[in-house]
Amino acid sequence: MTTTDDLSSLPTTAIPQPRVVRVRTVRRGRLGVAVALMAVCALGAAALFGYVSRTEPYLAIARDVPVGAQLAAADLVTVHLNPNAGIVPVPSSRVDSVIGMYTSVTLLSGSLLNASALVDKPFPEPGDQVVGLSLKAGQMPSTTVRPGSTVLLVSTEETRQDGPATAAPTIRATVVHVIAGARDGTATVSVAVRESDGPIVARLAAQGRLVLTLTAGN
Repeated sequence: MTTTDDLSSLPTTAIPQPRVVRVRTVRRGRLGVAVALMAVCALGAAALFGYVSRTEPYLAIARDVPVGAQLAAADLVTVHLNPNAGIVPVPSSRVDSVIGMYTSVTLLSGSLLNASALVDKPFPEPGDQVVGLSLKAGQMPSTTVRPGSTVLLVSTEETRQDGPATAAPTIRATVVHVIAGARDGTATVSVAVRESDGPIVARLAAQGRLVLTLTAGN
């Protein structure tokens, strides 16, 4: 039989106290900020989805097309883009109306098709010659000269020591391609002229005696 004295001689072990877990309280202000952020994110996602879903089909160039070529269905591909006020591409719904037209400039693969790069007739026309003109400021209008525009090539007078100054006749031409120069006001303009006028234009261009003027309607 165990006595009280025997119990007092046994080792004692402290009984652990139960751990009290404190529940943190969330301030109402922080909860409101979190809810507001979630709402902003949701609105942003909805706006982005709506922006992306507004894409429309346009025509783009599937492969390089040289100037003067007749546009074929294999030259085109449909792409989906968001409307942009800065560009004027051709909608894919007009594909039938552009196939068979002729290119007035070289079309590069991956670029959007622009209606201003197409003309109804072969360009240049059969029997025409293409001549390059290196023009300075004062030899061409300050306004933009676009491919397909009809222009007049006016020759300046040729100074001669043995007689009066002479000028070649004014020649009608069509702009084929325009490359702006590194210096302000300079440009290289390729023009299509009648085969009989080709040598005259080439000679006057080499002498720097040509001025390019735009005709009405361009």
